[in-house]
Amino acid sequence: MARPSDWSGYLTGFHRDRAGAIEAVLTRSRAGDDNPYRWLARAVSPSSNLVVDVASGAGPVARELAQPGRTVVSVDRAHSELALVGESGVAVQGDALHLPLASGAADVVTTSMGLAVITPAAQVLAEMARVLRPGGMVVLLGPSVRPTSARDARELALLFAAMRARIRFPGVLERIGLSAVLPAVGLRKVEDARERYQFTVSGRTDAEMVLNGMYLPNADPEQIAAGVSHLVRRISRLGPLTLPIPMRRVIAIK
Repeated sequence: MARPSDWSGYLTGFHRDRAGAIEAVLTRSRAGDDNPYRWLARAVSPSSNLVVDVASGAGPVARELAQPGRTVVSVDRAHSELALVGESGVAVQGDALHLPLASGAADVVTTSMGLAVITPAAQVLAEMARVLRPGGMVVLLGPSVRPTSARDARELALLFAAMRARIRFPGVLERIGLSAVLPAVGLRKVEDARERYQFTVSGRTDAEMVLNGMYLPNADPEQIAAGVSHLVRRISRLGPLTLPIPMRRVIAIK
């Protein structure tokens, strides 16, 4: 995994050069008719008028939550990502550790990947709690280590062996210790659920999309290319294959 001193620079380059890449992968990832952003959005009450989405990226959460009478404020540091938000909400360039919003302003605060990439997580959650009104809700979505199957593990092991890299996905929610952190910032957990999404790889374009849409700080361009070639060879022999995208959704009340 990238050292803390390298991580900020890695993220800056990732979002500058690959704006919208993560959203493209997660929007295409499925569990039944759902994708992860729809799963997050289903937790938000229709009566919520002001929703703040932290580390919003290109605005997929705002697009899922858009409805008449509701304002969704997408907050992200990367201007290249915010430029893709469009008319689904209000795009605000800002730091998740110092949100540019008044205390108690929001009915709901969400993040789809913020806790996977921004540290310290306790400070991010404290800021989310600060801008939330009493009785308001926080919805957290992020990568998980489960649920996955033995078949998933084998497929990923073959992929990473082909890349000649020891890949460790950064920022899975299990590493944060939410059971202790949430009460410390004034939030009470009311739901903790997991879901296995899958991304179907049918050809080279899909292989490039999924590998370029992942945070893989230990993988260089040659290793990414090797992973793409491996997936293309697997598809040529076996037909379309699926890669697991396990996610965790946590809901908390202030």
